[in-house]
Amino acid sequence: MPIQLVRELHFKGESTFVWDKVTKKIELSKMLKDKLRVREDLASKLSHKERRKALKDGHAHREPRPCGLTIHPGRGCSFGCLYCYLEDMGLPVDPEPYGLTGLQLAYAVASNPFTLIGRGGTFLAFGSITEPFLPRIREKTLEYLRVINASLGNPCQLSTKAYLSQEDVIPLSDANRDISALVTIPTLDKAPLIEPFAPSPELRFQTIRNLASAGLHTALFFRPMIPGIADEEGPHILEKAFESGAKGVVLGALRVTSSILKRLQELGFESIESRMIREPRDRRDQVPISMGDVKRMLSKIAERVGLKVYPSACSANVDAHELGCHMCDMGPCGGSLPEYDPEEIEQALSSLGIETKVVPRGHSILVYVRGGSKRRKRAKYLVSTATKRKVLIRQLGNKME
Repeated sequence: MPIQLVRELHFKGESTFVWDKVTKKIELSKMLKDKLRVREDLASKLSHKERRKALKDGHAHREPRPCGLTIHPGRGCSFGCLYCYLEDMGLPVDPEPYGLTGLQLAYAVASNPFTLIGRGGTFLAFGSITEPFLPRIREKTLEYLRVINASLGNPCQLSTKAYLSQEDVIPLSDANRDISALVTIPTLDKAPLIEPFAPSPELRFQTIRNLASAGLHTALFFRPMIPGIADEEGPHILEKAFESGAKGVVLGALRVTSSILKRLQELGFESIESRMIREPRDRRDQVPISMGDVKRMLSKIAERVGLKVYPSACSANVDAHELGCHMCDMGPCGGSLPEYDPEEIEQALSSLGIETKVVPRGHSILVYVRGGSKRRKRAKYLVSTATKRKVLIRQLGNKME
């Protein structure tokens, strides 16, 4: 994307992102108005055909996950990791770039009824159904990051197994200086068997060094924790990650489908079966492996060597952007939560045709909503994202009036 066009996407003044950096007080009505203004500005840069394609895309209507909205710069992966679920989802081994331009992608995200934009907006995560820095995907990843950073300003995170040289890190830093970077290293000795076509663990440690040296917030993504590997190799992996410059670690569970389980069992990882809560029903059914004891052990070691232990991937994103969050039971994460006015939120939702009653309840919020499931879902995502608190939805009845 031409540099001039990226500059034209910037909006004047920090108030665009509706976040008072001193008081951290949010106003949902201003966030909604800014979202509409940005959406209209992006629409003016797209043809009717381009807008229609963007609005049909999943980014324009998909509900965010607890960790935010996943952004797909591509589909599929060629690293061939034995614990990967992409093949079971029907995604290609030969990766392909995503079909939207950067402007279309930003327009889709700004059109999603469940998202908010800006520093206090929806968390965005790259790397869910592809490796963001595969040769065919890399430029699309950088384009999306540049345009999102320039036009939306949302907190972005990416996870990668790629080797990124110092030269590779420069355009990433230029695209989004505040990016939260996760580097995946789940094994050392078994990597040639389990991750046959991925860069070696040593190259990935070098990726951590290069990202950290460039001043980017970098953490180890110790995912998946595989029984018989994580408990044995984990301490050394954590030590090397800290020595390489990682700020923290995300400890993530292994999830197995029937085919993943078979592949790992054929390599001799029989202990996986004893940690399964149940058998996978089919190739698409992902069953988490119980690793609570190993996670607790590795958490203690991580803290001892100097790594922050992030309870989830989005927690590293919170830390990278100096935010506070208590949207799920795994928190609270980061710093203080933003202030909000219940009546202001009610008025903001009313402008969307959603009648509510907002009741603060500590680090959570009760939101009574009149109407069907679509209104309740939208109210939940918008209030939770804006306030960074867990939201409990109830039906609005006469007793609340």
